[in-house]
This record gives sequence, structure tokens and C-alpha cells, in this order.
Amino acid sequence: MLDVRDTNKVQTQHVPEGELPEAVSEDRSANIALRDVEAVPDQAVYLDSPVLSAVNQIRPFFESGAYGKSDTPLLLRQRALIRMQRLFSRLPSDLDVRPVKGGGATQFPLRKGGVLFYPFNSQSNLQTVTNRGFRHVLTLHGESNKGASVRPASRMYDDVSIAGPLARDRYLDAGIFTSADVDQGRLVMMGDTFVQSMPWIKPARITDTAPVIFYSPTSEGYGSDADNYSSVVGLRGFMVVLKAARSLDLHRVAVKPHPYLGMLRPAMVREFFSGIRLLRRSGLQVSVLMRHASMQLKFGCFTQLSRLNTIVEDDSAPMAVALALCDISGMEAILLKQRIRQMVLAREDAVPNGMEAIYARKCIMPHQDPETPLLDYLDGADETDTAHRKMVFGWRNPELEGMSASSARRWLIDYVRNDPFWSQAQAI
Repeated sequence: MLDVRDTNKVQTQHVPEGELPEAVSEDRSANIALRDVEAVPDQAVYLDSPVLSAVNQIRPFFESGAYGKSDTPLLLRQRALIRMQRLFSRLPSDLDVRPVKGGGATQFPLRKGGVLFYPFNSQSNLQTVTNRGFRHVLTLHGESNKGASVRPASRMYDDVSIAGPLARDRYLDAGIFTSADVDQGRLVMMGDTFVQSMPWIKPARITDTAPVIFYSPTSEGYGSDADNYSSVVGLRGFMVVLKAARSLDLHRVAVKPHPYLGMLRPAMVREFFSGIRLLRRSGLQVSVLMRHASMQLKFGCFTQLSRLNTIVEDDSAPMAVALALCDISGMEAILLKQRIRQMVLAREDAVPNGMEAIYARKCIMPHQDPETPLLDYLDGADETDTAHRKMVFGWRNPELEGMSASSARRWLIDYVRNDPFWSQAQAI
């Protein structure tokens, strides 16, 4: 049974941390009141998105323990669009999903002094952060070099979880946070805690008989063409995949489209189909990971592409990846976390500040013949990826590096409750 509760119809007693509810009589109403008090969590995740598939984007963090399945309910903002999508889609049955209304979070089922995590920088967050009875922590849902990952609205949260030095410098360069914010602990380096794990892929070894090229194009993004980092445009990414396969004498390709690919620009879906056909005509064995693809893409793949091979993610039998190709996106950090060799398909005008040296060794630009940068990268891949990993991941406390995701979350909750930044700000 799906655990979905309308918390706007339930009155709960807020109990300050460390205090116990008052003694109650043994009648039925008293028992119900006590149960309601005990059910009020001290942490929760707030999600406001126009697409229900956003739940699937953050589900891996519940799987890893970055959010707790048993003690971190998912507060899903109710919208007309979400209610309509729920007629055709199911929410994960193993998550504690609780529909909530927007506003100032006055009716949220969260204990006073509790911590509210934000995996998306949504507009309604502007109202929820006004509830000063909670601690508001922006975690986002990955680490990305896209311009949209750095927004001035990040300042409205009490604390901001970041992956490491690269994200810190990104905020500083944009003028969103100051060196004082960093020094006093408002930006909290949590390493790969809030970077998705993909245990169903692994680095290829010599003993793997049929490794794949793993291609994961991003979506078209919001806004102008400058915000579109997708290599699906013009079939560029598919052409690179084809040339890489020939250079490395590989015959299998696995394609994982972004969950939002084609939702804003339907022409991108048609280009995706054309790219799949190109690879298949060239003799490659192509499979598509469809589990989290958009409904438009799923429907089109099954109607436009005959005898399409699909792959279901299987943690017990991970797919061996010889080389991954991705766009500027959250996939860069994911592949670094999985320690899979990867190259980035980028544009000259989109190279992030501070990444020039790394991208010079592992990027394929539009004007380049892919074979040259590919062979150069593979010649020093271990050294390049180690340097890249050090830029992306860092830790506020050295002990965090060896912690599980669930332990790191508990550490973060204690950290923000101790209020290192705001206690210093008030003292000043």
C-alpha cells in the first residue's frame, strides 16, 4: 500500500526537540494524540515540481540513505497538474509521500526545530522558508556545471549543501555567497552524499567480454539556446558515439536519456529517434534505458523504433562501461562517483570557470574530430579523473569522506542545528 497522507487535514502537536509529550489518559482519544505526536518527524524533504517524475529523480537519495526512507517523509506539493498525473502514474510504494499545500509551511508535519531539505530550487520555496520554526537546507539533487545550478535564490536557505570546491567557487564567482559565508560554514561541503549512485553500472575490466559505450544526453533545459547543453541537437552526440565505438572497436551502446528530454522541445524527441536509427544502421547493438524517460519519449520509442532493445537497471548484475559520454550535466559527478571513465561533450562558450585545464583533457568540442581527444584522454585517464574528482568532491569534516550517506545526513542535521553560521552572524 502506498503511504500517502493528506497532512493538511491532520492537526499535530509540535514537540520541541528533546522534550516529551505530556502524560495522557488511557482513553482512545489520548492514545491517538500520543501517536500523532510520535509520528511528527524531525526531518523531511519538500518537493514542488510540475512533473510527477521528479519523485523518481530524487528516489535514489532515499535508496542510498541521503534521505531516510523510514524517518524522512517526502512532502509533495499538491498542484492540479500533479493530481492529474497521479491518475496515470504511480508513486513509489516504499516512500512515505505526504501531499501538502503551499504557503508558509504552517501545516507541514515537521517538528519545531526540524530540518527541511530542498532537492529543487522551486518558486514556492520562497514561501516555505518563511517558517522560522524549521531549519531550511538546500541540497539540490546532484552536482552540475550547468548555469541553472547557481541561482541567487540559494541565499534564502539557512544552509546550502554543496559537493565540494567546484560548487563553492561557482557560488563565489557568481557573487551569490561571500568568502565570509564560506569561512563561517553556511556552505557545507558534503562530498558525494547528494550525488546519485548508479550501482547498475560499473567500470569495465579486462575480463568483461562485452563492455558498452554509455551515452547519457541531457535535456534541452529551460530558457534560451545558451541553456541547452544537450548533444542530441544536430545528432552531435550520436556521431561522437559512432566514432568512439569504431576507434575502440566496441559494438554495444547503452543510451540513457534525461527524464525531461523533449518535454519542452518536442523536436528533440525526433532527433533522438534519428540518432538511435543512425547507430543501428551503422551495425551497433543499441539499447535504451527507458525506466525514467518521459512519457513522450517512451511512447515514441515503441511506436517509431521497431524491435528496440531496452535495458532494466539491475544492481545485482551491473553493466560494464568501457567509456561514458555525457553532456555538461549532473552525470559528470555521477560517473566520477562510480569511477567510470568519461568524456564530456561541451561547447567552447560553456566551459565552466576553473575547469579549463580539466576540460582540455577530457572534453570533445564541436569542431574536433572525436578520435584525437578520445585517445589523448584515455592515455592519461586515471590522472585526469583523479584531478577532476578532487575539484568536484570535498568535505566540511574529514570524517565525512568515510561515512555512509545515512550517517552523513545525520551529521548534517546535527551541524545545522548547532547553527555555526547564524550564531556567529547574530553575535556580530
